[in-house]
Amino acid sequence: MSAGLFAIYSFGGSVELWSMVYYGLRALANRGDFAEAYVYNGGVERVEVDLSREVERSLRGSAAVGCVSPNGGCCREVENGVRCSTWDGETYVELRRDGVVVAKRGGSLWHLALGAHGFDYAIVSTESAAIEILGGEVRRSLQPGEAVEIGELYVRSRGGGPRGPLCALEFIYTARPDSRIDGVEVASVRGRIAGELAKKIGYTPDVVVGIPETGSYYAAHIAAALGKPYLPAFVATARGRSALLDEVRDRMAVIQLKANVIESAVRGKRVLLVDDSMISGITIKLVAQMLRQKAGALEVYVAVVAPPLRRACPYGVKMPPESHMIYNAVPPDVVKDVLEVDGIVHLSPEELEEALRGAGVAVCTLCMRPKR
Repeated sequence: MSAGLFAIYSFGGSVELWSMVYYGLRALANRGDFAEAYVYNGGVERVEVDLSREVERSLRGSAAVGCVSPNGGCCREVENGVRCSTWDGETYVELRRDGVVVAKRGGSLWHLALGAHGFDYAIVSTESAAIEILGGEVRRSLQPGEAVEIGELYVRSRGGGPRGPLCALEFIYTARPDSRIDGVEVASVRGRIAGELAKKIGYTPDVVVGIPETGSYYAAHIAAALGKPYLPAFVATARGRSALLDEVRDRMAVIQLKANVIESAVRGKRVLLVDDSMISGITIKLVAQMLRQKAGALEVYVAVVAPPLRRACPYGVKMPPESHMIYNAVPPDVVKDVLEVDGIVHLSPEELEEALRGAGVAVCTLCMRPKR
């Protein structure tokens, strides 16, 4: 999961910025639980941000930058100020004494949206939805190789080249569905991916269910394609990416919190369980056991949107060790037996790329391809 970056600049000088900074970062909470921010008001000040609760406070300044990530550490001091960046450092927002600089180097897989709130603020964010939530208007996306300098009397752009590939996982589950990446709506792309996956499902379920949150969105689209009912069969107490936790016990607790089953939705039925991705298989195995043993499902089939993850991301996205990836640990033909399900289907990297190409999007799928 990649970090979410945010920057805001006030063309009117020092103003009250707390609500803009807090809600801008809150809109990126899908990218992690750790938020940090820095504001400039005659000097650079670090700001504590707790996304789990709203706190009234005063925060005056002319500009601010920040980020949200799974484990923090994406902001650091640089010669002219503070820079918050993606893990590979290829995309960043930088707070300086004279303004804000945002950049996307030529090979970067990560998106930055540029926007404005009237003539008062310039706003930059990984997610276009964060700009809209603050009442701003998204103007465009940063181009590969482009840097934009924002100051009191100017917005200057230099560099920029043709669009390159983006991270496939951004479209599959990381980004908000109401965001646009390079002008392409994430929700519409996910609908297209779900349609491709539905074509590969060779069995007839009684009901289609999805693991919250993203899996539920795909499940609804797949159900429509199959002509079968979709039911919200799980209640989520909390959100989180269980695969990013190190301890198995912690991961199982998070799974229980985000997917407690509603028995009446599945009892005595052949269930198609949909999830956005699978790494170790622990989530799907535990949920399948709940569907059978607790809720009385007759059969459990699984459809996974993402191709199996096979290797660590060379661009720094936090992932579990490669040895924990189930398709590296056991032969593909026994995965369903290990998961204790009746069948499993997923897209191949080529099928995913083709589905996204139809939406006008090129993606990197290196993490989904076995090492040679």
